[in-house]
Amino acid sequence: MKWITFLFLLTICTSLDARAQARWELGIQLEHGRDWYDREYYEWGELPNGYIGNFPSYYSRGAGFYAERVINPNFSALAAISYQQKKMYVDMFGEASRTAGSWITKEMHHRGAIDAGVRWYVNPKSKIRLFVDGKLGANMFIAAIQKEARLRNIVKRNAFGYDRVTPVASGTIGAKWGRLSVSAEYRQDLAVAKRQRTGTGITGRGVVGKVGFALFGTRGN
Repeated sequence: MKWITFLFLLTICTSLDARAQARWELGIQLEHGRDWYDREYYEWGELPNGYIGNFPSYYSRGAGFYAERVINPNFSALAAISYQQKKMYVDMFGEASRTAGSWITKEMHHRGAIDAGVRWYVNPKSKIRLFVDGKLGANMFIAAIQKEARLRNIVKRNAFGYDRVTPVASGTIGAKWGRLSVSAEYRQDLAVAKRQRTGTGITGRGVVGKVGFALFGTRGN
């Protein structure tokens, strides 16, 4: 809550004239939410006991930069790059042996994402503008860090054998006042991340709350 209060106070101190809208805008954004994963077992038939097809993360949090280019009062183009941390239930994603997995006490996944899309301002002349976003992008698995009970952290950079990059679509609704924006976003993988050696595949979806703050803007053409 402290960083939300900080952004709110910073917005008041550096508020923009609503009528002098920048053509270009560059800002930062923070997010916090949760993910859900669905695993398919191809050609397995009935699953043995102990195998779990659907599982969530504890939480997902991230930070990044965004750019907005105003097309007209109702529409603008968006692009963003972000870094995300996802605290996972241990050994759910990788499905190591139960003996090996029992020694893992904590698991954190690190990911990067890029996306681009379009924003529609529902009421562009209002001081508090409501908007709807639609974006397409890609999500990349950077690394997983597992804390082992008796050893140092174990770093896995191969996404546990799954595809490291997956295409993603997202939809967002929110509100913008001056430099500050607050929104809720739903994300959905567009393709299955497959692991050939086990004949399995994972798709993910997530919901996050986001707070953005415009650092600066230009009024060029």
